[in-house]
Amino acid sequence: MKKRKGLLCWFVFPPACALALLASSTMVQHLVTTHEKAPYHFLLSFIAGMGATWAAMLAAYLIEWSLIGWAGSSLEALWKFRASMKLDVIATLVMQLPHKHLDYILSLGILYAIGTAGSIQPASISVAHMLPSWGLQAGCALLLSSLVSYWIHRLQHSIPALWALHKFHHSADRLSIATAFRDTKLNGGVDAVLRVLPLAILSVPVAAKPTSASPAFVLVTIYFMYQALTRINAFLNHSNADLSYGWVGRWLIVSPRMHRIHHSTSPAYYNTNFSFDLVLWDRIFGTYATCDEAAQLSVGLVDNPFNSNDSFKGVLRDYFLTTYTEFWHSAKQGYKAWRLDLAAMRGTPRSPESISSRSAATDSLG
Repeated sequence: MKKRKGLLCWFVFPPACALALLASSTMVQHLVTTHEKAPYHFLLSFIAGMGATWAAMLAAYLIEWSLIGWAGSSLEALWKFRASMKLDVIATLVMQLPHKHLDYILSLGILYAIGTAGSIQPASISVAHMLPSWGLQAGCALLLSSLVSYWIHRLQHSIPALWALHKFHHSADRLSIATAFRDTKLNGGVDAVLRVLPLAILSVPVAAKPTSASPAFVLVTIYFMYQALTRINAFLNHSNADLSYGWVGRWLIVSPRMHRIHHSTSPAYYNTNFSFDLVLWDRIFGTYATCDEAAQLSVGLVDNPFNSNDSFKGVLRDYFLTTYTEFWHSAKQGYKAWRLDLAAMRGTPRSPESISSRSAATDSLG
């Protein structure tokens, strides 16, 4: 068994990382354009054509398989194809395949409004030009984007109407790599609205990138590697690989173990681990939690309105109807919904025992 896993690690893990890194590189696009008629560039063309997101997803499947094998893997979940997995697949197709007009309908017009506003091109309020170099602009943009993501995620768990949209992501009763795409266009549209102003303040870098002959070009390489690896890690965080990343996972990059705790049904961890990429924000704002037995924690919702029927009709109903029904029931409560307790929304009353358990878990961090 150990020998088999060792072989998988040697023959699958490095190509998987290379796959995601290549697919994220603009150099690949250039190579494919230059040598598009060469037969030996067919695979390279395929990788570049599939896009960075799909390549990172494929890489994550291969990495998870190399680490844990078939049993318990996302590939096994795809093979068994139960109700929760079917919802993951439908959500992945809806969220990733291009269908602009359907997106407008599914987002209740929000994505159309954003697209229309974007075409007007109002005067930029970005302050990126006040930073003297590309490295500073890129670093600050990454940090701000990460911080905004943290607070939006935290609001999604605090405001009932937003939780009604976000709970679909948490309804997966078994994590798999495809769960990373378990979302709706309506939630995506609301998320985009919440990001518009904060990210406009410090948008993408406007300074010229360092040339390859410049010593500062190493910053471009670090930036590219960070973007590619965090893209893979976003998928791995929804896998069943029980990885903690050691001190890196405790202080720098969110690990699969840390994010599984966030998806846990245990009341002790309801209000924890909101970061997507950098552990920094959970550490600063006091929402970091750890658990050595994270692999044994159940995930999903205690009172789950989804995954009720694995028939094709039932899965379509859950995605295209139940998600909107849940949001409508919450939104129509108006201001009263703001007074609802998070534990009640998750389906289990929060008890003094669970609160003390949460405190003990936080106090034992290290």
